[in-house]
Amino acid sequence: MQQKETQELLILALLALLVGGLTGLVGSLFKITLAYMDRLRNAYILVERQDPYIGFTLFIFFCAGSVFISVFLVERFAVFAKGSGIPHVEALLEERVEMPSLALLPVKFIGGALAIGSGLILGREGPSVQMGASIAQFVSQSFNRNWQDFRVLLAAGAGAGLATTFNAPLAGAIFVLEELIQKFEHRMAIMAL
Repeated sequence: MQQKETQELLILALLALLVGGLTGLVGSLFKITLAYMDRLRNAYILVERQDPYIGFTLFIFFCAGSVFISVFLVERFAVFAKGSGIPHVEALLEERVEMPSLALLPVKFIGGALAIGSGLILGREGPSVQMGASIAQFVSQSFNRNWQDFRVLLAAGAGAGLATTFNAPLAGAIFVLEELIQKFEHRMAIMAL
């Protein structure tokens, strides 16, 4: 029995590493995309300085169009992508909401990049945490994990999302313990690390 538990824990640790690695990759791509969107928005501001009427019109259409597409994607494909994402992950861990569709990840990525890139005053940590949780959901479903393992992978993905956002891996693990689960569970703490 002891060997089977050890084997299950090792498999869970490997899945947590997979979730963390995928979350780090997606989070890094998200940061790169946000930097590109920032440069694009700034290019419209430079055009405005050269020709105020055309530049201002282009800037308004870019920002309004980005927000419109972002809202459309969220409303049409993944309603759970609304807001920062952290309260949704907390509600998932507490079993207060159902699991979202796997469309959440691309909608949060594209919608978040468009909304933040358009200049809305939003942080990138909420989308990164929710995208990490979405990756954990995908991995958990792909490997047919039970609810307890899903919770652990969800926390690991959310922590990896925050760690990627701020380049602070220990902060991601502390975030999981302090904010998401609000108590010390040794199994979850180990996997979050």
